[in-house]
Amino acid sequence: MTIDTELAITVGIVFLLLMMSAFFSGSETALTATSRARIHALEKAGDARAGIVGRLIGNREKLIGAMLIGNNIVNILASALATSALLNLFGQAGVAVATVVMTTLVIIFSEVLPKTWAIGNPDRFALAVSRPVQAFVMVFGPLAALVQFIVRSILALFGLRIDANVAVLSAHEELRGAVDLLHMEGGVVKSDRDMMGGVLDLSELEVSDIMVHRTKVRALTPTIRPPRSSRR
Repeated sequence: MTIDTELAITVGIVFLLLMMSAFFSGSETALTATSRARIHALEKAGDARAGIVGRLIGNREKLIGAMLIGNNIVNILASALATSALLNLFGQAGVAVATVVMTTLVIIFSEVLPKTWAIGNPDRFALAVSRPVQAFVMVFGPLAALVQFIVRSILALFGLRIDANVAVLSAHEELRGAVDLLHMEGGVVKSDRDMMGGVLDLSELEVSDIMVHRTKVRALTPTIRPPRSSRR
């Protein structure tokens, strides 16, 4: 096998690894940014892919761990292959060349580009990658669980406890924040925002907040005809 053939094969493998890195980066971003409410609605409508997405984001820690493992494996392997090939071409200077080239390629094509695309279309992206991501998480799930255990153990040494099941905000606060955000983005008009806010405040209302004092109540006699009562 000639040097040119080996170089062409190496470049092809590096290109494939960069595409895999872009897949992992975009999938992680889309699955963490997708709306659980919209995914739930699609699942209720019978979309099987939405059901897969719902199960994946139900355990975000395991999902992110598996995605990061895959991303780091392909990035490290791509950098190692590129460094080896460029060392044969440029000698010791190949290390510097490989560092510059791979850093540029990874940042643009494996990080910024796929994440920008995913953040702009999180639901569509998440549904499209749901099945391959599910397969990958099933294979690398045990390794991701081991990494989670190690991370939690290290954090515990410093007195830090992480409980993924404890929400920082209550459900009411999350809904109120979502409504306010949609209002600022123009998706909800002020009257609808106020109405939804009022619904969320119902549990805090007392009877005295809505009752009318008897001195302000107007009574109608049963003998008054409808046209006259409407004028009053």
